[in-house]
This record gives sequence, structure tokens and C-alpha cells, in this order.
Amino acid sequence: MKVTGIIAEYNPMHNGHIYHLNKSKEITNCDFCIAIMSGSFTQNGNIAIYDKFQRAQIAIKSGIDLVIELPTIYANSSADSFAFGAINILNKLNIVDSICFGSECDNISLLNAVSDIFIQKDKEIWEEINKHLKDGISFATARTNALSKYLSNDQIYVISKPNNILGLQYIKNLKLLNSNIEPYLIKRESSDFNEILLNNNDNNFTSATSIRNSIKDNKIDILKKYIPTGTYNLIKNNKATFNDDLFNIIKYKIVSNNLDYLQSIYEVTEGLENKIVKEINNSLNYEEFTKNIKSKRYQLRKIKRMLINVLLNITKQDFNYAIKNKVGYAHILACSENGKLLLSEIAKKSDIDLITSLNNKVLNNISEDTKKYLKYDILASN
Repeated sequence: MKVTGIIAEYNPMHNGHIYHLNKSKEITNCDFCIAIMSGSFTQNGNIAIYDKFQRAQIAIKSGIDLVIELPTIYANSSADSFAFGAINILNKLNIVDSICFGSECDNISLLNAVSDIFIQKDKEIWEEINKHLKDGISFATARTNALSKYLSNDQIYVISKPNNILGLQYIKNLKLLNSNIEPYLIKRESSDFNEILLNNNDNNFTSATSIRNSIKDNKIDILKKYIPTGTYNLIKNNKATFNDDLFNIIKYKIVSNNLDYLQSIYEVTEGLENKIVKEINNSLNYEEFTKNIKSKRYQLRKIKRMLINVLLNITKQDFNYAIKNKVGYAHILACSENGKLLLSEIAKKSDIDLITSLNNKVLNNISEDTKKYLKYDILASN
């Protein structure tokens, strides 16, 4: 039995995801495919626009055998922690042979070499980044300047691309976890999907960002050629949720708590709590609020993730504990008929809590660590 893993957000699922799934099966010659999928929030600090169970069902209808939720504490985090959370779960299932991911680079040896440097020089690289940040430059520039000390120009160019960055982190975390899972990559033809205008796109592929923007602008009919039928029906029959809808809840959370609370929250660093309190009263909506907090030092995606952490009470202490103790569990969001065989194998072989429903019987038989972090997933859904 050969099993491959895919790490995804499916926010929402589109033809590019279908291509990735089919290509993964072809490359790995697998019998089963497991998706680790972000639930209610995603890696860039965005709310998932549709319910995670509905998105997972569409993945099953599209050919995935089992969809496992990536815990919220990892899903709403930086590329490194996002990758760690997903790889940790796949590794602990003890049935996964490979992972397959999209990448702008078609040279896995190059990503392997860079991952080795990141592992060996992690402390030094971060020291260099922080040194450059003190000069008042942006994080992206500080990172490039720091990496130039350890990487060639070709290597720096490769990891400037978003999917290469994630791929690099997958490989790095496989090594750090001493995993036997083998990585495969699928070359992406473009890294500029976000700039494609749907009505000028002659092929059947575009980005999830473009699709979400079209949904927000109520331009649903032009999406038909870019998404599977299940996604189209989901969009037609359900109201999408966007970050703008969170503004009043986040505002309430901020004004009803003190600075000590904000200081305890993960990703609230270096006095950002003062900026948050100041700008919440100067901002009329979510977009204005995030832009008012943003600076050269802090990218917009960090700001958005930070605000989700405020909303969900995700503290530095809880986040660091999860990383240090390799917290992971398998909360099943959807399963095909074939996937039931996988559930049986996971139950027999895994080093992980298997959660097929959220009833009291199941919850009483999982570890305290799983209970602690599952509460964030439940709160996020609610």
C-alpha cells in the first residue's frame, strides 16, 4: 500500500489543485492520497471563505481519499511552522511514503542543498536578519542581505518564490524529524498567478486569490472554467466569509483586553501591542486597520496572522509548547470509501490521536495536549 501526502488549503479548490492531485498520483504511483488541509484560517492570515467540512468533501469528490485538518495553531503561522505542523502529522501517521508539492523550481537537489544550509546555519541566519532589521529596512530585504552570506545568487533567487519557500520548509522539516517520507515536486509554470485577470486568461487555470477576488466582486459566472463543479455549487449556494467580516469581533477583543493580554499573544512582538491599541481607534475597517499597523519591518501577512491569534487567544506560551513537544493529531474532516482502509491502518500504526468525531466518548480518550490544541480548531470554526 503506497500512500502520498498533499498539503493544501483548498480555499477554494480549483483546477490547479485537481492537476496537482492527479500529477501527484502519477509521479508517486500511489494507491491512496491524504490531504492535510487548513481548516478555518490559512497561512497568510486569511479566514477560509467557506466551511472546512464542505471544502473537504469537495476534495474527496475530486480524488483525495482522506482529509485531515491542519491544526489552527500551525495553519495560521509562518511558512516554517505551517510546514512543520503538516509534516509532523504525516510523519506520525506511520503510513505515508511520499509527499508531493508544487514548486517554481524543478530541481529538488537544489532545494535539498539549501535546506541543509538552513538547518546548519539557522541561528546565524536569524542573527544576521535581526542585525539588518536594526538598519530600518524591510524584512524581505533584511532576509536577502542575511542569506547572501550563506547562499549563492541562484539559491537566493530560488527561495524568493513563494512555493519554493514552502517546498524548502517541507524538505527541511522532513530532515529535522528524521522522516522516511520522500519528497517529490511538480513544477509550476508561473509564480505570478495573482496577477492573472480571469477574463483575459485563455487556459483553465488561475489562482485561488483571483477566484476569491471574483467571488468578493460577485463575478461568479466567469469562474466556471477554472473550478470543479463541486466548488462552483458551493460558491453559488453559500455566502463567502472574508477578513472584513472579522473587524468588529477583533475590535471588541482588543478594546476589551489590556496590554498585558496583547503582549502574551503569539506574533505580538517589540511593542506592537501599543500600535494595535492606537490604530484600532483610528481605523474604520479591517483593511485600513492592517495597513495602519504594517511597517517595513512587519509584512502584511504577519500582521493578519497576529490579529487571528488575538481573536483566538493563541499565546506565545501555547505556540512554543506545540512546536517544542511536536504536538499533532489527526482530526478527520472527510473520508472516501477507500479512505476507510487508511483509517484502519492509522488506528493500528500511528503515533497520533485519531479523531473521527467530536463527541464526548472520543474527546475523553485523547491526550491532554490534543484537547488543548483542538479547542483552537473548535473556536476557529465557531
